[in-house]
This record gives sequence, structure tokens and C-alpha cells, in this order.
Amino acid sequence: MSEYIVYSTHMKPSKVKGEFPDIFYEYIAIDSAVGFFYTLTNDRENAYIFDESQLEDARFIADCWRMKIKEV
Repeated sequence: MSEYIVYSTHMKPSKVKGEFPDIFYEYIAIDSAVGFFYTLTNDRENAYIFDESQLEDARFIADCWRMKIKEV
């Protein structure tokens, strides 16, 4: 059975000229009640894992929040 996470990425310019920007990831947090409220986390370990039966919910959340879905 496949599992998915919903995430977004943000770039922050590097403080050193000429270096690549820092990339930050935000995930739907594990303490979210899918369908009622959502919280975000930057820690991958605390990301909400969607299973195949919740894939439609994950797509809806990703569409509403302009996030992406990744299979884990």
C-alpha cells in the first residue's frame, strides 16, 4: 500500500553572495485532523502520512493550499 505526504517548498536567499538559496519544506503536520483543521510542520518526522484511501483528501488539501503530493 502506498503512502503520501503533502508538502510545499520555500526558498530563502543565501546570506553569502553566489551560493545557492536555502530550501525549506513545510508538511501537513501529524496533529492535523484531516477534514477539520490543518497545522504545518518543518520536521519531516512529524508529517501526516496519507494512505491510498485518503489520497483524494490529500489531493484536495494540496490543491487548496497550493502544495504538492509526494509518494513516500
